[in-house]
Amino acid sequence: MKNETDRRRPSIVVVLTGVLALAVVAALFFDLLHFAPDGAEARGASFPESSANDNGRWTMFRGGPQLHGYRDTQVSDTPKLVWTYDTASEVESSAAILNGVAYVGTLDGDLLALELNAKSDEGKLLWKYKAEAGIRSSPGIHNAVLYFGDDFGFLHAVDVKDGKPKWKVETEGGAEIISSPNFWGDLMLIGSYDGNLYAVDLETGKEKWKVLTGAAVHGSPSISKGKTFVAGCDEVLRVVDIESGKEVSAMQLGANTAASPAVEGDILYLGTFANQVSAIDWKKSNVLWTYEHPKRHFPFYASPALTKDTVVLGGRDKMIHAIDRKTGKSKWTYSTRARVESSPVVVGNRVIVGSNDKHIYLLDLEGGKLVWKFQSDGGFPASPAIANDRLVIGSTSGLVYCFDTSSKKSATKKKSGSK
Repeated sequence: MKNETDRRRPSIVVVLTGVLALAVVAALFFDLLHFAPDGAEARGASFPESSANDNGRWTMFRGGPQLHGYRDTQVSDTPKLVWTYDTASEVESSAAILNGVAYVGTLDGDLLALELNAKSDEGKLLWKYKAEAGIRSSPGIHNAVLYFGDDFGFLHAVDVKDGKPKWKVETEGGAEIISSPNFWGDLMLIGSYDGNLYAVDLETGKEKWKVLTGAAVHGSPSISKGKTFVAGCDEVLRVVDIESGKEVSAMQLGANTAASPAVEGDILYLGTFANQVSAIDWKKSNVLWTYEHPKRHFPFYASPALTKDTVVLGGRDKMIHAIDRKTGKSKWTYSTRARVESSPVVVGNRVIVGSNDKHIYLLDLEGGKLVWKFQSDGGFPASPAIANDRLVIGSTSGLVYCFDTSSKKSATKKKSGSK
């Protein structure tokens, strides 16, 4: 990799003594990483991910390192449009949210910081960072720094406060990076269309290791038990030890994948271009079940959302599918009028997802019944981000929408779109 700005922060060494101090450090460490310790993850039964209860922020694609796309809270059945910001470009990147600010990328190469609780119905831009190529990679936040890739194969690190660059490095292949970052300790993990899964140092952007796959890596890596999981256009699911960068296993899937895997414990859930969704025991390289709609045979491009007993995802068959997590049997489907490439988020007992039919849908998790929908000016390949009683999502029209999802009534009138 070529490092354009190798800036290092001063190192701080803190010496702590005593069992109590060590316990405090360990607790803070796991909180910052947003994942449950290995021993807390029950095999395919419970739902322990700590980020599920972290309702004040959404710091990466799918909300946490296991890519569950879930929040253990409630949303209003009638979300109210608070503001609409016009980016003057298409938006495929999903937002990150932290400390009252939403961060989202555009196909013109702008990374925008938008005030979450803006008083104007047109939103408020706090700052803008300009990349040289489009940003389809969804930004991730770690220790007050934003990380993302661009369509020219550069990785970026930007200060969340003012948008000033920390570093920028070019990956060796120079191919587009649509994958979104995940984090482990002092490393960022991200895939690339050059066929590599990269692990780079968060402070410097320097490569620690990379794993070459057989083709482009579109989806984002998930993390569980010190391992990372990546699948791509080579039809292989790879399990990689994060500390060493060594490939633990490689399992043939029989189809390309664009989706990112959701993982809990030893079980991983993933949709493929063979029109199927599978539950896989990654330790044993064994498929536990495979779901395929009996009539409509279309690829699954979106990534799954995971609750303790349900897998939810959209398909290019224009439908949203809810699948029993234990058996792989269909619970329900809901039909939209175009491809569903937006990855759903489950919030309590509601499913929120966009469709290329220019609608955002709010569905009942138990039965798939329509609760609410919103018509926009463009389609939604981007996925919802949920934090601080706000829903943020961008569209192909260039508009970024922010909704109040609390039970309080909002007097703010809609700028565009309708229920």
